[in-house]
Amino acid sequence: MAAPAALGFRLHTGWAALVAVTGEPGRLEVSLRRRIELLPPGDSVPRFVYHEASKLPASQAAELVQRAEAASQETARIAVKDVLAHLRSLDLAVTAAGIPSGSRPVPPDLSAVLRSHPMFHTAEGALFRQAVASACKGCGLAVISVREREVWLNAASTWGLKEARLRQQVDGLRKSVGAPWGTDQKTATAFALLALRPGQ
Repeated sequence: MAAPAALGFRLHTGWAALVAVTGEPGRLEVSLRRRIELLPPGDSVPRFVYHEASKLPASQAAELVQRAEAASQETARIAVKDVLAHLRSLDLAVTAAGIPSGSRPVPPDLSAVLRSHPMFHTAEGALFRQAVASACKGCGLAVISVREREVWLNAASTWGLKEARLRQQVDGLRKSVGAPWGTDQKTATAFALLALRPGQ
């Protein structure tokens, strides 16, 4: 029988760090680490799409954002599908993914977004977060989301551990998995552990 596994993500503008884990704290195995791109190669869609959209007339800005949304969702779908196929080949059954949630809502009116530089970053984060969530849901995964700053506490409490103990265990994985094992990989692992919670 395939062993249960989960995916965890740490998001960036245009890409994400992905970690797949199986087991449980104390006997945790990292099955995969990967950087996945969330936009197609080349410059057909700019990475900082809302920054670029702010320089355009309203109709062109809307078209660019729509194109970026479609491209990021398709790119993420292909990447997640490829990851899941690889994990299935290792006899792992992935049923859930942990993804950071947003810290503030994005106005539905594009013009309101484009009037505020801080909102550019919020909207870009939301765009790529939605792409990853949509890709995971489209592949049949349950998606669990919390704010990044809350993920360690949530993951630890899910497994009945103190946050410091969980962090120590995840830090210690570097000995077995090697580099890179930085903040991206550790945070993605915490999200994966949240998704791999007992009783799922």
